[in-house]
Amino acid sequence: MIIEKIRVGWIKIEESLTSLLLLLLVGLVFMEVVVRAFGSPTTWSVGLAQLIFIWVIFLGANQALRNHSHVGVDAINYFLKPKLRVVIEMIMNILMILFLIFLIQYGSDMVVSSTGRLITGTPIPYWTVTLAIPTGSLLMLLTTLGQIFGKWKRLQSRVE
Repeated sequence: MIIEKIRVGWIKIEESLTSLLLLLLVGLVFMEVVVRAFGSPTTWSVGLAQLIFIWVIFLGANQALRNHSHVGVDAINYFLKPKLRVVIEMIMNILMILFLIFLIQYGSDMVVSSTGRLITGTPIPYWTVTLAIPTGSLLMLLTTLGQIFGKWKRLQSRVE
């Protein structure tokens, strides 16, 4: 299955990139604390930290979604019958898809509206910050669609 190999490869790349960005963020903030302590603050570190932070948030949100690690109310699910639980999960997934489409649309508008602006103290365009919103939302949309497809396949196999 070539699609499965691509999916597994993408997951490894995404997790490695998120870990690398998080490590870079911690190092950058630590460096800024040290240089400020010696009276030489930088002008670029806050903007660069913001760029890295938003990408870590959206990549991490997709990983949490894929691993079912987002906050939920397990007590309610515990008392529901399995079929009703699946129906409620499908409704929640549809609502999530609608919200992610909204984020993709308005996040894309933010990318367009932030062209021409630079991250303070750097030559990096600010749209690289706002690009995390539609990109991360698209990744979460694909993850959600994959989860719906998986649930649908499980339901079909139970019926047959």
